[in-house]
Formats: sequence, structure tokens, C-alpha cells
Amino acid sequence: MKHIFRILTCASLLLTFHLSPFTLVAQPYFRNPLDIDIALSATFAEVRSNHFHAGLDMRTGGVEGLAVHAVADGYVSQVRLSPWGGGKMLYITHPNGYTSVYMHLSSYEGAIGRAVLAEQYRTMQFAIVKDFAPGELPVRKGQIVARSGNTGGSAGPHLHFELRRDGRTINPLLFDITYRDGINPTLRGVRLYPLGGKPVDVGKDDHVAVDGPFYIGVYATDAAEGSTARNGIDRIEVYLDGSLFFQYSPELFGLDSSRMVNAIIDYRHYRSQRQPYIITRVLPGARGPWIASCQGDGIARLRSGAHRLGIKVYDIAENMAERTIIVDVSNRGKATSPAGDNGDTPLSYGEPFQMQNSAFRVQMEPNTLYADDRMHFEVELGDLSPRLSLSPTLNVLPPDRWYTLALRGYTTSDHAVLVRCDGDRLVAYATKHKGGWYSAQVRDFGTFELKLDTIAPTIKAVNLRGNRLQVKISDDLSGVDTYHCYLNGKWILAEYDGKSATLSIDASGKLAAGTNMLRVDVADGAGNQATISWTLTR
Repeated sequence: MKHIFRILTCASLLLTFHLSPFTLVAQPYFRNPLDIDIALSATFAEVRSNHFHAGLDMRTGGVEGLAVHAVADGYVSQVRLSPWGGGKMLYITHPNGYTSVYMHLSSYEGAIGRAVLAEQYRTMQFAIVKDFAPGELPVRKGQIVARSGNTGGSAGPHLHFELRRDGRTINPLLFDITYRDGINPTLRGVRLYPLGGKPVDVGKDDHVAVDGPFYIGVYATDAAEGSTARNGIDRIEVYLDGSLFFQYSPELFGLDSSRMVNAIIDYRHYRSQRQPYIITRVLPGARGPWIASCQGDGIARLRSGAHRLGIKVYDIAENMAERTIIVDVSNRGKATSPAGDNGDTPLSYGEPFQMQNSAFRVQMEPNTLYADDRMHFEVELGDLSPRLSLSPTLNVLPPDRWYTLALRGYTTSDHAVLVRCDGDRLVAYATKHKGGWYSAQVRDFGTFELKLDTIAPTIKAVNLRGNRLQVKISDDLSGVDTYHCYLNGKWILAEYDGKSATLSIDASGKLAAGTNMLRVDVADGAGNQATISWTLTR
């Protein structure tokens, strides 16, 4: 009964967000997209670098090529292909208003595959986005629409599966898709964060002391039969003296709010230890449906004395782990916040922000940050431009949105690229040059400057025998921007794998007897170009 109760509870949640719940229990609508039992390598809304995980990662036994089925009647509404991210992606829209999404595919089946190939040759591009009208590519529930794979940013063969509606992605396990889970979650860590003080790791202690107001962080993982041992959990409840203080339940979220994950975790600890502590403190610009309940801003302001802190964590099947800690609160000290009057530029997160001088310009839209802050900057001389260090001082989190950053160049070269210095690594941005200013859309803080990119991309043959030709292409700074392959003077499709920086060309039926000419053209983000040709004999 617990599992059914959770489903009905979520039906009410879907209604709250103007989503039709349809008959989730009595009349199954969606089927498993695979022919094997669901075993997960990642769950819905798991914490990832700069985003929530938007669906389920279904294990495929370490192999590619499993049949992927349409989970319900509908029509193919879109295909997307990219060397990065979701790789080969398929979107099917269903009569109930939901869209099912399938990612990291190795190939498309039948008419879908033929339509994709035709669009690639029409546009002379591997990476495409193609929309289809309702009558073009209808599918039936259970129809094989694709094969599972490892394309894009995938770290191993699997199927990434989502259910979306009205710009939101929803946990597919809330619907009648069978998933076996009889294993309790594991509560791995608890931290307390006194305002103005250092975090306190509770460890295995039953008692802990804290001075002044504080908020709480919880790190928990889940496992299930056949699934990865450290998947994300479904729900966290935090109680103070028996009353619900905070509830985290990420059953759905807007696709445009995924980056807010940075504001609901202990960001610094996650970056260093990869342990996603969910924190109770809620910044005003980071509220969303994942916060099911929160008293005030999630900061506990308690009288001096002993207080009972209770924590419960649940998985989707209502398996539960819990812990009780006695917190001895003293209010001897004075809670402090980071300095507010430090000469930096104040920023109201709900208003546009602009800062500029003769060396740099910064422009941000409203809600680029999650709370009011102060923007700190330092400028020093660089080789081709000022070297700008930029960061907020109160909540040191990456921005939620892209913003515009421009540097005044000491050069007039069109090959100058705006970069961020990330340790020994340089991260290059698509850069525009106008009137001595070099600008880019960025989504990070850090140290920025201009670097000169005058080196053309490299092209190297990997395998030119047989019908499957492979060529590696790479660039040292601004990255590969465009590439084209020609066989005997005609454009030929080459699939680009970003992980291995390799072009794969299926030349079956296209190689003539005798001599053939293969040419590869590559350009980087700074406009440098390279061309290499090979003679192939068959």
C-alpha cells in the first residue's frame, strides 16, 4: 500500500502543476522501453555537475544495440543528434500530452532512420535538430523505434529515458512502469552549518554542539536489485523537535531550472568530494517544486538547550532510513554573515546588473544569481587583454543563466579568443570582436583573459581500410567548430564522437573499384582551417 500511496500523492502534485494525472494505477499507460527488467545506473533528479539528472539511466548489460520500444502510441515529434550531451536522441509525443525522450541511442529504426539520414544529407551536417508533424512518423506502443547505445556524453552503454510535459520533466517511476526495489536507502552523512562558522561533520555521534543559527545538510544514496549501489534518493525529511522543518522531494522540475541544483547542495564540498549534501537553507531565487516543505529560509533559529534533530530518507518504493541526533544549541556567539560593505558592487538578484570600466564589461539579466550579493572583481595586466577575476562574495555559486562578458583587447586579431583559466586548463568561449572589444556568453565565474589561437586543427587517419573509415580531429584551444568529409568529391556523412574526437564514415557501397579520394575539412572556433586528402585503393 505504501507504493500506491506515493503514486496517488504524486498525482495530486501533478494536478498542482497543471499536469493531467490520468489513471496512474488502474490503467497502465506507459510500458518499459526495454525488453529487460529495469535496473538503474542513475535515478531521477540525481545531483550532477551543474544540473539535476533529468531522467532514468537504464542499464543495458554493458552492451549496445538493445531494442528500444515506444512506451505508448504517439508520433515522433523531434530527433536531435549531437557529439555531446544526449548523443542520438528521439522524442515521441503521446495523445495524453506527455513526451517520452530516449537518449544515447546507437541508431534509429526503419522510417525514422531514413528520415534522419535524409535530413543529414539535406543539411550536410551530422549534428541536427529536426521537428516532425503529427502525421509524418506515427508509432505504436511497443514498436521498436531505435537501438540503445553509448553516444554523446555517455560514460558507458545505457538508455537515458525521460517523460516530459509542459516544459517539465517528471520521474517516470511515478507511473505504472515496474521497478523492483526492496533495499533501504543509506544515510551516509549529516552536516550542520552555523551561520558565519565552519561546517560541522556530525559523523557517528548522537550528540553535537552548535553555536547560534544553523542549517542542515544530508547526504544519502539508494540501491535496488540490479542497480548501481549509490543512486540518488527520492525524498528527504528533516524534523526539529518532532515537527517537520524541511522536505526535499524532486519528483518533477522545469527543464530551464535544472542548474539550480548548485544552490540546494553544499556546492564547495560537492566540488571537492563529489558528495551531494542536500542543504535546508533555501535562497530566494532557488525555490522550486523539489522543496516540498520548508520553514522560512531553512535556517534553524533555536533557543539555547538540547533539541532533537530527526532525519528520514526514502526511495521511490518508500523504503526508509532514519537517524536521530541531539543538537546542543548555545547562543553565546553572534552569528555573522560575510562582509557586506567591502567596496564590491552590490547586486540585486531580481534586477538587471551591469558593471563596466575601460577594461571590461559585465551584463546580467535578472535572476542570474540566486540571492542579493556583491560582485567582486580584480584586474591585472595580461598578454592580450586585461586579466579579470570575477566572483560574487556572499554566495559563491556559479550563475544560473548565461551572461555577457567583454574584455578590451590590446590586439586587433580576429584569432583572439576569450578564455577562462581553470587551473592548468583553458576553457574557450565563442568570441565576438567589435571595436576593440572581445565578448562572449559565459556561465561561470573565475579568471578571464584573451588568448591567441592561430594553430589550425589537426587531422589524423586512424583507419582507412575496409568500409568503416575513421579519422581523428582535434584542436588545441578554441575547439572544433565545423567539419566536412568528401568521398570522390561528394559530401559523405561522418559521425563525430566527442569522447574520442573521432569521425566515423560508413563508406559501404560508396567506394568505387580502383582509386578513391577522401578529403576532410575542419575549422576551429577561431576560424583556423585544415584540409587533408588521402587516396584509397580498392
